[in-house]
Formats: sequence, C-alpha cells, structure tokens
Amino acid sequence: MSGILVPSANRLRFLCLCGLAISIYSLYIKIQLDNNENYRAMCDIAEQISCTAVFKSDYGRGFGLTRLIFGSSSTFLNPPNGAIGCVYYFLFLASSFYECRWLCIFQLVISILTLILCCYLGGLLLFVLYDLCIVCVIIYVIHVLLLWQVFGRYKHLYLRKLATE
Repeated sequence: MSGILVPSANRLRFLCLCGLAISIYSLYIKIQLDNNENYRAMCDIAEQISCTAVFKSDYGRGFGLTRLIFGSSSTFLNPPNGAIGCVYYFLFLASSFYECRWLCIFQLVISILTLILCCYLGGLLLFVLYDLCIVCVIIYVIHVLLLWQVFGRYKHLYLRKLATE
C-alpha cells in the first residue's frame, strides 16, 4: 500500500490545520465584508468565481440554516460559516491526539455529517448562487480527505481491537 493511503495522525492533524487556516481566512473575508461592502478578496477571480458573493449571501452565516430557526438578526446564534469552521477544526485537531475507539467513531460520524453538509452547500453554490467559491471547494476537498483519514484510523483501531481479543 502506498504511504498516502495509510492513515496517519500527523496527516489528520495537517488536514485539520489546513481547514483551520482556510476557515480563519473565510472569517477574515466575512469580517472585512461586514465592515466594507465593497471589499474584494484575493479569491475573487471573476464575477462567477467569487468568495465574497457567497459570503455576502444568506448562506454565508450558519450555512443558511440557523437564520431559519433563530432569525437573521442574531449574530451570536447565526455565526459566519468561517467561525463554525474554526471551532470544528480546532476540536477535531484536539481530539486527534487521543486514540479511543469511541472517539474515532464519533469523528467518523461527524465527518460523514459534515460531508453531507458540504454536498448541501455545494448544491447551493451551483444551483442557487450560480457561483464557484474557491475557498469553499478547498474546504470540500479537505472534508473528503479528512473522512478518508478518519475511516482509515477507525479501521486501524478496529483491527487492533480484534487482534487483542
């Protein structure tokens, strides 16, 4: 098996750090947009390839879902997607230092759920916003790779448990 396919805690942590960095950047863009509506981010390449258009939309906060529950007036209960990503990747990074089977199962379930969320957001990009957000696509790729690493880690821990029985 090639080295890239073997699960590694360091690779998992690297993916978490990449996701954290991209989330911090998207949060920075959102803060700049809140302060200056004419702000243009580095990821704005063309009219249809624009991060700021996505982050300005209703889906740029709470994935467009929290505003349905809490309303769009609450910023605490309707945080920017980048802030949610920062918390997610930080917690995922912190949990990667422990090799508990139950924690790995929890990571696996969370990874699957966030991948479903990525499919939802990707669909919104293509079919509702008619836009391509490079930051978003990078996050989607990170989520796929994260799921791959967590699944490999789960298999490793499960096989280790079987070997001890």
